[in-house]
Amino acid sequence: MLLLAAPALAVDPHHHGNIIEGLVVGVSEGDRITVNSFGTEIPVRLYGIAAPQTAKIDKFTGWYKPGQPYAEDAFRALSIKVLHQMVKIEVKQTLLFKTQPNQIAVAVVYLDGRNINLEMLHEGWAWAYRRLLSRADHPQFFSEERMARARRNGLWIQENPQAPWEFKPQVKIKAKQS
Repeated sequence: MLLLAAPALAVDPHHHGNIIEGLVVGVSEGDRITVNSFGTEIPVRLYGIAAPQTAKIDKFTGWYKPGQPYAEDAFRALSIKVLHQMVKIEVKQTLLFKTQPNQIAVAVVYLDGRNINLEMLHEGWAWAYRRLLSRADHPQFFSEERMARARRNGLWIQENPQAPWEFKPQVKIKAKQS
């Protein structure tokens, strides 16, 4: 009985990381999902990609941080692909941020054998993200980005899209309406 309480961890001989199976119960950005594995919710950052940042709104305080062009499209594309689907995630590393209470798994997401991370690049919804990418994976990820740019897929229809790591939105406080 104890085994059912923990996420299903297994090692796939074709992959180098831990494999976790679970249901995608949330999508928060074009590169972030939440996977429920045997009752444990695991925040997941898609390995090797960076999608445009979505707008952030706090309805209680009126705090507003604008998003980037095509952020909602990337969010929608990822949602359509994986939300409420059983996936396998290959955890490459875990990150812990001072501002967040739990660790985030940096992982490749597989659905029916398809690499969702590469699909997001291929369709033009993300950049290849060097900071979260091993040297061995550079060629494949950057090749997918180059092809999407050449075809002007997704966000690459823009003349000069700004990468998320360069995007510095101004936080705004909206006046409360009476």
